[in-house]
Amino acid sequence: MDSGTEKNCIVLLGTSAVTLGGIAAVIRSYEQAGLFDRWPVVHVPTHRDGSGAQKFALAARSFVRYVAMLMRGRVLLVHVHSASNASFWRKAIFIVAAFAAGRPVIFHLHGGGFEDFYWRRCGPWRRAVVRFILDRSSEIVVLSEVWRRRVSEMTRNANIRPVASPVEAKELLRINRVERSGPVLLFMGRLDRDKGLHELIDALAVLRRQFPALQLRLAGEGDRNGIIAHARARGVMAAVDFAGWVTGPAKIKVWAEASVYVLPSYIEGLPMSVLEAMAAGLPVVASNVGGIPDLIKDDVNGLLVAPRDVPGLVAALERVLRDSALQARLGNAGRELFAASFAPDCVVPQIEAIYRRLGAVPRFLPTEEAGV
Repeated sequence: MDSGTEKNCIVLLGTSAVTLGGIAAVIRSYEQAGLFDRWPVVHVPTHRDGSGAQKFALAARSFVRYVAMLMRGRVLLVHVHSASNASFWRKAIFIVAAFAAGRPVIFHLHGGGFEDFYWRRCGPWRRAVVRFILDRSSEIVVLSEVWRRRVSEMTRNANIRPVASPVEAKELLRINRVERSGPVLLFMGRLDRDKGLHELIDALAVLRRQFPALQLRLAGEGDRNGIIAHARARGVMAAVDFAGWVTGPAKIKVWAEASVYVLPSYIEGLPMSVLEAMAAGLPVVASNVGGIPDLIKDDVNGLLVAPRDVPGLVAALERVLRDSALQARLGNAGRELFAASFAPDCVVPQIEAIYRRLGAVPRFLPTEEAGV
């Protein structure tokens, strides 16, 4: 990544690329897809894993560096990756500084909690601040058409564009299933209650009566103790495997060993885990919330259920576990859709088009633009 000495650069604000979570994964995908090579992008990290003191120190250092770049006229535009709550308020300081310097801002919204954040967690004054930032952003990027409609109710800004998150998936697209002694349900992400994990444990307890070898693998971190307590109460603790956060070859192995990917969330944006499951050729059973219906078409490349609906979740999982032909059909359809619409080669050019509209120029022109 650039050191920040380049003039007319695009400042990309977001969490450190070495942290855990969806925004960091998007930034890594941009880098792997060559965005930082083709464009004068300078990544200024605003968040990291670690203690509160470490997080504050990073944000403070980055803000000083960022303001210095603005004052020296090095910044052409600012691309802000933000979620809700603390993520938004932290980025708001950087965004206001960009407005004061007269620099255009791309506000790129991630996560499924922004609607609740805006309408329920913010009072009138905080909503006014959110509207101020949304109204004055040159472009608002959201993850799906559903989120374009929702955000349009919060702002008079008409420049709201749905762009899916890129997933670097070359290895996922080549995955072949690994046979195990029994079927494996896979969940990947934060282990939080609003991911529907208690309902998933309840469904597991019912399904184990018909599929005694069924296992649930949870790849992520969060409220592990709460999950353990609920699994013990339902008598299925022996069937639950905690894989932790997985990366690299370990992550590929987890995908290869899974039978079905399950995401029974209450709220979502456009989950990268579902995109990865599609790339891996896994059948997906997920809640019909947020941007998930933009990815999963019921009975085409996955099965959709209502959030908090344990009987519906049981029925969908039972159906796909009993029918290997259905598993193959859904998985193959998901992989084809991913390759055609959501691979980095399809997604990253949409971000580059926004850069061009705001006056940025790539470091080098493609052959056809250069007239060669």
